[in-house]
Amino acid sequence: MHWCLGIRGSASTWVFNAVRKIALAVVPDRPVLGLYIVRHAELPALDDTAHLVIVKSHETDEAAAAALSEHAQAVWISIRDPRDCVASLVQYHGLAFRTALRDVEQDARFCARFTTHPRARVLRYEAGFADEPATLDRIAAGFGGALAAFDRERIFAETRRPAIEAFIEQLGKLPTAVRPGPNDLVDTVTQWHNFHANRTGETGRWRRMLAQPQAATIELRLGDWMNAFGYPTELVVET
Repeated sequence: MHWCLGIRGSASTWVFNAVRKIALAVVPDRPVLGLYIVRHAELPALDDTAHLVIVKSHETDEAAAAALSEHAQAVWISIRDPRDCVASLVQYHGLAFRTALRDVEQDARFCARFTTHPRARVLRYEAGFADEPATLDRIAAGFGGALAAFDRERIFAETRRPAIEAFIEQLGKLPTAVRPGPNDLVDTVTQWHNFHANRTGETGRWRRMLAQPQAATIELRLGDWMNAFGYPTELVVET
């Protein structure tokens, strides 16, 4: 079982799909079962040898966290400057600032708990992991395998923004797509939502998207986390 854990807005859905695609390429004899999990009751049998389970999550309940941590062959943790994560949720998800901050703070602190997991691999958004073919090789190594050159090129092409945009554009035609809310359409296989469309991947978006008091509030709430993960605060003076 591989656990794709990430802060909302940190390209965690990209990670989930890259891991799924690589699993299919390097472990072709085991069908892939990919799931989005919030609660322990949603988990499949994690010791099921008939399938290769790939779990995507943000924060989960404690029972799910314990089970995932115990069974994960690898924990892929995507992180990003929380100011940009909040700005992304406000801009693309249409969330109110306070709601976005709550979600990002919960995710960030939850993710931090597992960065010291012995099988954790931290993927830093600002390092551009989604645009580096080497990331695919790193993920393949987490399965104890290696990608053939053809598969690396194919998967890299399938995970470029134009390919993702084309896929999201036809979500409404997929039998696996559902509507969790009136304005939310998601494919249950890939976890791509309609609000994942038209993303720019901009780093530093918060500087023009957030008012200064909003950015300062994020730094006050998550300043310790930001300093621990190399995101210097700019508006809050440390004492």
